[in-house]
Formats: sequence, structure tokens, C-alpha cells
Amino acid sequence: MFGKVQFLGALAAIFVLLSLGAGAALANSGTFSGSITPTTCGPMHPINVAAGETTIDITAAMTVSANDIKLELYDPTGKQIVDKDTLTSPETIHYASANLAPGTYNTQVCPFAGGVIAEPYTYTGTFVTSNAPVVGVETPGSTDGGTGTTTAPRYVQGKLVFSPATVIDAQRTEGEPLNFIDGTGFWESGPWGTTTQNSFIHRSTDGLDWHVDSPVGLRPDPGPGGGDTDVVADDQGNIYFIDLEALVNLGTSVSNDRGNTWRKNPAAVQNAAVDRQWYAVDNGTTGAADDNTVFMAFHTLAVGTFIYSSPGSKGSSDPVGGLVWQSSSAKSPAPLANDASCGQLRFDRVKRNLLYACGEGNHVRITIGHVNPGQRTGIEYHNVNAPASPGGGDVGHLFPSVATDAAGNIYAAWVDENDSNVYYSYSTDEGATWSTPVKVNGAPSVTNEFLWAQGGDPGTVVLAWLGTEASGTPDSYPSWKVDPQGSTAIKWFGYVSTITAAASKKPVLAQQRFTEKPMHYGQICNQGTLCVATGGDRTMADFFGFNLDREGGIRFVYNDTTSQHHGAHLYEIRQLKGRTPAGGSLNRPVPTNPIADAAGDAQWPHYSATGAGANLPQLDLRGLAVSQPSAGILRVKMTLGSLESLAPPTGKTRSTWLARFQALSVGDKGEESYRIFYLGADSVGGTAPSFFAGTTTCTDTDPGNCKIINYPVQVAATGKVCGNVISVDVPLAALGKPVQGTTLFNVTALTFGRNADTDIYADVDATPSFDYVLGSSTGGGAC
Repeated sequence: MFGKVQFLGALAAIFVLLSLGAGAALANSGTFSGSITPTTCGPMHPINVAAGETTIDITAAMTVSANDIKLELYDPTGKQIVDKDTLTSPETIHYASANLAPGTYNTQVCPFAGGVIAEPYTYTGTFVTSNAPVVGVETPGSTDGGTGTTTAPRYVQGKLVFSPATVIDAQRTEGEPLNFIDGTGFWESGPWGTTTQNSFIHRSTDGLDWHVDSPVGLRPDPGPGGGDTDVVADDQGNIYFIDLEALVNLGTSVSNDRGNTWRKNPAAVQNAAVDRQWYAVDNGTTGAADDNTVFMAFHTLAVGTFIYSSPGSKGSSDPVGGLVWQSSSAKSPAPLANDASCGQLRFDRVKRNLLYACGEGNHVRITIGHVNPGQRTGIEYHNVNAPASPGGGDVGHLFPSVATDAAGNIYAAWVDENDSNVYYSYSTDEGATWSTPVKVNGAPSVTNEFLWAQGGDPGTVVLAWLGTEASGTPDSYPSWKVDPQGSTAIKWFGYVSTITAAASKKPVLAQQRFTEKPMHYGQICNQGTLCVATGGDRTMADFFGFNLDREGGIRFVYNDTTSQHHGAHLYEIRQLKGRTPAGGSLNRPVPTNPIADAAGDAQWPHYSATGAGANLPQLDLRGLAVSQPSAGILRVKMTLGSLESLAPPTGKTRSTWLARFQALSVGDKGEESYRIFYLGADSVGGTAPSFFAGTTTCTDTDPGNCKIINYPVQVAATGKVCGNVISVDVPLAALGKPVQGTTLFNVTALTFGRNADTDIYADVDATPSFDYVLGSSTGGGAC
């Protein structure tokens, strides 16, 4: 029977033969072993590389297989050239270069930052060097971007005004939300989990009323999927969607009719261990489709990073555009760089550069490729290193970010794993030189996570993240899944910093919260799939996103996990007032009670192969009002287009009218929560409605993994129908749990069809959301 060292040696040799060919001569090999602590790395292990050798292959594993590690490689000068962490043990490094300098290299094993590892803390490993040919498979290295300008930042309080949270989906939970905004609508996508094989797209025409892009309430295109997603649109109105299926392949889909139908290539890039793909669109220099290109970035575990391309779609009969892909690199099939965790791919329309930011040890590595108009292949990429992070840790938590402004200045941003601070650095010369890093966050945002960036007008960049005033690391806090009460001591909010004069010596950073209440409690587990084994909380997955709308305002899509279910509930918050990142100014009204809703937007289905269905007047919301006719009684009045018929939408047996809100309360396990409550009316088969109220339940895929929110008929309420108005009264004390505090957050009216309380509902219409302060409206009759 093999021992562990023998097994690792065989594994490394097999890896060499598979990746570089059986004809390679193995000039040097050996084993190593050592120990680490939960917070410190092991010793350096030397690897001697002789003249003429071209490859180094290393494998290391902990004696406790569940312990996650990082594996690092340093060149003879002491510079770190590879930092490999694929959230597992063993870890492998394959480093190849036709110009591999001879000398003594060193490898080091480190604990995953913030991870929970168990004794014993020992590991074993093996290395192999060879002179295998690297033509076509060489992994390029990086050049250091020289450090240029020293900055003197000034910090001020942000003064932007943001909306209450808009409910994007009142039923489905979804991690890692991303948004894209084009000329005719707002698009959002995110995964539901590979066990479900489902990912979702939501679309809104006005940014206020969102609907899932599916006539059956599931994914928009054929499965499989359920992993990482992205969605973009081009200037022809074509929509591109990508989904990952269980780290096996990438499926890409195209819609030429604004989401009604989709065509899919389920194996657009089929390669074992592909992961975290991103889109970027080059709309060319003309208004035609011919020069449009969609770029797709991804990494292959233990191999490297890649950027592929596809022509923009030319219509529903085009079998290639957005569906068939090829490497965009002039050095294909070689990877662009060593494997790493990389943020969203960006295309700079000013300098026409593709930019791909990856975490590489203590710095951000940026792959840059200049794209000529209409160019899709043969792109010459090079890698540059942004400055080392001042916090003394690696770049992580989880993805670094890159953005460009309207002048083509580049901004690299990251969170330091050691001090959990947010930093950025800028380049005014396409990455050749970089400023000294600037710390972005300030109190009360002490510990930070999930960074995202967008550029604006010249000299403006916006960074957003999640922050808590507690010190520590996101992995170190109590997990809601293990200690619900303890986790609520750690309150996370959404933060944003608008940075002006950002590419100068004196940037001005305006930080503020964009969420008005906590949106998460306790731990944010960064150990990927290992979070499940340790009871870690990975409910929100790995990030949230934001973008700029047509007026230049900021629009965040994010998860709020503070309900009694601790599910990844999906919301949007939009900028209402203040200077926009694009250089304009907004003065949008703050939503208040009562609120009006647009007429004629209650189609069912909203998206299908035959287009949108007819508007349903009985489910067409025109307004929502909240009041308290007496102390302790809550009243909602929902105005509809017409209530002459109460018939349910096609395929459902019940019509439902509902007003929901979140309020500070007690969770199902006795912990603090912002519970979801509701009042409503229900009609079976078009008969006279009954009136009800309650607090939501959730259908889980496993304990503590909430997937579908339900609004069951829990308690009877008092109600009536007067003309086109449905009025419902209920004592606050009858909602099942106490309503604490004075504010009902994101009050929203919804109409839908359902067959049962636990059905997947037909989402027909929704009003804009507003906050209601208890006692602020006491008058008004029931109708």
C-alpha cells in the first residue's frame, strides 16, 4: 500500500505526464514535509532547478484532508510567483516557462486565511522538475507595475440619498447577484445552487417592478446549471447569459427577443474544473452588429486563466454569436497566467483594453490585452502586478476588482486578508505604473468583505462592500447556522465610497451606508464548499454587484439574510439624490406612503415563447396605502385596475393580493431577526376572497438552506372589497411574533397566482417599496 508521500509523488508525476506529455525528462524530484499553525505558514522547502529545465510541479496535502491550505512558489530572488488556493487539500502547482531561470526556488504551505483547521497540523508533499517542451502551453509571468504617485487622501461623509430596498423576488433566494443595465431594461442574475441545477434571471423595465424571466418560475434556459452566472446585453438588444454546471462545463445562452426565448450551448467551454466565469461586451466602434464581441473570462483549476471570445449575435438564426467560443489569446492554447481567483472581466471603451484582475498573494495581478476594433482573436495579453497590499496580508475576501473611468484611468481594488481593510491603487498609463495604495474604509466599517467597483466620469470611481464595526475576520465570527443568538452581535451593513479626484495625489473619499438596516449577521465563510462541513455560513456565496443606470445613478443588487429564515433574499437599492458617478445630479423623489404603481404592467406570463400574456386588471396594482385606524391595528389598502373578475392567472387556481414588510422581531430560534410579515386576500377560482395574515415560512433544500419563501394563510384577518380596493386589517399582535421597533421596512404590495401555499407562484405585479413608521398614518376608512 502506498504511503501518503509515495501517493503524492505518483500524483505529481502523473500530473506532469498528463499536462506536458509522456516524453518529458524528469530531471529532479523529491519530497518534503512540515507543519503549520492555524495562523502561520510552514518552512520554505527548496527546489533546485537546473539550466534548461522548463517546468516545476508541486503537490502538498495535509494529514487531515479537510484542512484547507494554500501552496506558494517563490523564485530564486525571493519573489512569490504562484499562490494557489483552490479551497481544498491536496493543492497542486504547475509552473512552466521556456525562460525558467536556474537556481533554488522555494515552496511553502500556508493555512487558508481565516479558515478553521484541525490538529494535527502536519503536511507532506512532493515536487518534480522537468525539461518538457512548453511550446503552446507556457504560462506567462507578470511584470511589476512601478509605484509612482504618493497620495494624500481626504475622507468626508457621503451625502447621497438611497431608496428603501426594492424586493426583486418575493419567493426565491439567490446568492451572488449581478446586474446589467441596457437601453431598455434592468437585468439581474444569480445561481440557486448546483444541487437544484437552476439559476435565475430577473428583469425590470423600470427598475421598480421585477419579474423572473421564466413562464414556469424556474431558469430561463434549459439546464443544467445552478453555479456561477453572469448576464450582459449588447447594443443590438441581444442578451447573453452564462451558467456553470458543477465545475464541469460552461453553458452559454442568447436571447434575441428581450428574454422571451433563449438558445443554449450547454458545453460552450467543456473542461474539467472550470470555474468563476465572467462576461464583458465590446460594442465596437459602429452601431452595427458586425463589430460586436462578447468576451468570457474563466479559470481552470490548477492550470490557469483564460479569456475566450464569440461574435455578437446577429439574430435568432445566428448559430454562432454568443454560443460558439474560441480563445482570444495570440498564444492560445496557453493560459494567460497562473490559476487564481479573479474578479469580473472589464472592457475599457476609451483605451480599448480588456482588464482581468486576479488575486496573487499580496497583490492584484491584472491581465491586460489591447483589442482593435472588431478583433476577437490574436490578442496580445500581458500581466502586470499592482502594488503590494499595505495591510500585510494576501488579497482576498473574495475577489479583487478592476474598473476604468471615462478617461481610461485604471483602478485596482481589494480587501486585505490580514487587516480586512479596503484599498485601491490607480494607473494613468494603462498599467505601466501605479499609485501607492489608498485605504478606503473608515469607522464604523472596521472589518470588510465582498468588494465591487465601477468607474464613472474622469477621476471618479465607486467602491462598495459589506462592513461591520466588529474587529476580526469574516470567518472568525459566530455562524448563524451554529449559533444564531451569538451571530446577531455582528451586524453587517452595505457601504459605498464615492471617490473623486481618484486618479490624483489628493483623492476625496465619501463613505456612507447604503443599507438602512443590517443585512447580515455573524460569520461570512470564505472557504467555499468546505463551509458546509464546518457549519460555516456561506448563505450569500461570494459577492454582490452594482452598476450605473441610464441617468448615472448607482443601483446595488444584494442579499439580505436577516429574516427568520436567514435566506439570501434578493433586493435592489437605487440612488435617489446627489451627484452621480457619471458627473450628473439626481433629485428623484423618496418613496412614501401611500405609493402609486403604473397601470397595465400585470401581464401573465411576462416572458414566454409566445411573448407576454395579456394584462390582468384584477391583479394590476395601482397603489398601496398603510394606516392604523386604531392603536395596535395595521391596515393595508391595495388599489387594482378592476375587480370585476377575481379569476386567477392561467395555470393557477388561486388569485392572491398581498402586502409584505420586514420588521425587527424574533427569529424562529429566538434570535434577533428582521422577520417578514404580510397581510393579504385570497380568491379560489374567482370566488369571493378570504382575508389572512401571517409571517413567512420557507421550503429548505436542507436544514438552514432556505430556497422558496411561502405566504401561507396562517391567521384570519378582517377585510372587504370596495370597488377596486382591497382593504385588510389585522392586529399587530396577531402576526405570530412581536413587531419591535417603530419601522416597517420595504413595504411592498404583490399580486400572484398559486395552487397551494407552498407552490412556485406566478409573479404578476408589484408596487414600489417604501418604509412606514408606526403611528404615522392613523386616519382613513376601510375603503
